[in-house]
Amino acid sequence: MDQLIAIAFIALLVFFVVKVGSVLWRIAGVLFLLFIIYVYKDQVISQVQNFIANPDFGGLWQSVSSFFGNLFDKVVSFVGAVIE
Repeated sequence: MDQLIAIAFIALLVFFVVKVGSVLWRIAGVLFLLFIIYVYKDQVISQVQNFIANPDFGGLWQSVSSFFGNLFDKVVSFVGAVIE
């Protein structure tokens, strides 16, 4: 159930940022994106350095999918905590 709510939350955020003409929603979306980048910057830098040292495109795809899977899990846990 928490996963469905997290998907709905992400979908609503994307909808409001893209469709709603309000500057406040666009700023909120950009701030949320910057927050996500700030939280995961160490992992991204580490992955980029590993890829430059040893370019492996199969491993890159696995790392990217793992990154977004972890991001989704964090959003699910956040939404679950907010609901409780």
